[in-house]
Amino acid sequence: MLRARGPALLSAMAWVLVGRLALAQTTSDVDRLLDNLKNGGDFRVRTQAALALGASHSPRATAALCTGLADPNITVRAAAAAGLGKLQLGGADCLSARLAAEPSETVKSAIQRALEQVKGAALPAIGPNTKFYIAIGKTTDKSGRTGDGIDRMVHGSMAGAASPLNIAIAPDGESAADAKKVLTAHKGIKAFYLSPRIGPIEYGADTLKVRIEIAIFTYPDKALLGNFAVPLTQQGVSGKDTASEDDLVKMAAERALQKFPGIAAQIQ
Repeated sequence: MLRARGPALLSAMAWVLVGRLALAQTTSDVDRLLDNLKNGGDFRVRTQAALALGASHSPRATAALCTGLADPNITVRAAAAAGLGKLQLGGADCLSARLAAEPSETVKSAIQRALEQVKGAALPAIGPNTKFYIAIGKTTDKSGRTGDGIDRMVHGSMAGAASPLNIAIAPDGESAADAKKVLTAHKGIKAFYLSPRIGPIEYGADTLKVRIEIAIFTYPDKALLGNFAVPLTQQGVSGKDTASEDDLVKMAAERALQKFPGIAAQIQ
């Protein structure tokens, strides 16, 4: 069982972001990029827009990048595929459809890589330094949003942060039998199931607050061990700002996974 040692385990970790996030895309930025990808007369403008949309964290970018897969220019199509892979907010259907029709091997390679990123189809990268094998459950979303965008952002951010932490992420929907096969082949790796929950998104006086809670279970048996939380606050937000909400959700998920190894060390 998970044992709290002092208040550290279950206490909230506050991380205040002063000012605007350096990498955040404002609504006007996203609008400009969407227009550039659709209407840019120079393929280099469209290419740059596709790559920037991939880093924008904006759910609005998905449909535009899917459309970009049919751009007449090979470089733009490859950039649109790469953008969807980096964005990780859907697009598997349009990527699969384009893969069947795409004549360029270069673009096909970019599409296949993007599909692995979007669908989590790649096999878990377990190496000699891997310490943890983590399955991530569906996010309980109390943010007030509709759709599954929050879940995709949480999964994408946690998976993206895994490798430097010597964590391998289990494929989505992995059966207990398949998980046991992996763990039998890699003895010594500790396995856990993480169940994320995003609480209500709160706006205050020039602040935006997001809180992620992670319940920790054994894996694949899923016996509850404990939980922890990561709340983030961004200052300088004066009104509804979906792009900043997305940034904080993704950062909270990333920080939660970064915090996990220290918590796992307390599990006996």
